[in-house]
Amino acid sequence: MKRFSRPSKQAGFTLLEVMIALAIFAVVSGALIRNAAQTVSQTAIVQQRTVAYWVAENQLNETRGQPRTEDSFPRLGSDRFNVTMAGQDWEVLMDVESTDNPDMRRLIVSVSPASDTDYVIAELTGFVGKY
Repeated sequence: MKRFSRPSKQAGFTLLEVMIALAIFAVVSGALIRNAAQTVSQTAIVQQRTVAYWVAENQLNETRGQPRTEDSFPRLGSDRFNVTMAGQDWEVLMDVESTDNPDMRRLIVSVSPASDTDYVIAELTGFVGKY
């Protein structure tokens, strides 16, 4: 009768080593998934902010680009209207304020999502002259 002998050195991993490796993999995977989710969220926020600044810049440039006459000089006060850009609806609030120079106006353009008008994403200030 032949006897089988055990090899002197182990070949492979023990159950404990495999379980430790799986535990480490689980912890690292959880951290990577959380990091990827934050990256996607931050990208969406930056994209929304960028489009909101474009809306504000467009409004400032549109107001600055209008021909100036006595009647077209921006009147003091606030104006609120909606704009659609990049498939999103935005609410724009334009405040026109006086300056020390009577021939200049300060324009403050605030942009927020149309769904949440209390959350201002972008605000730009510019000036426009009378002539």
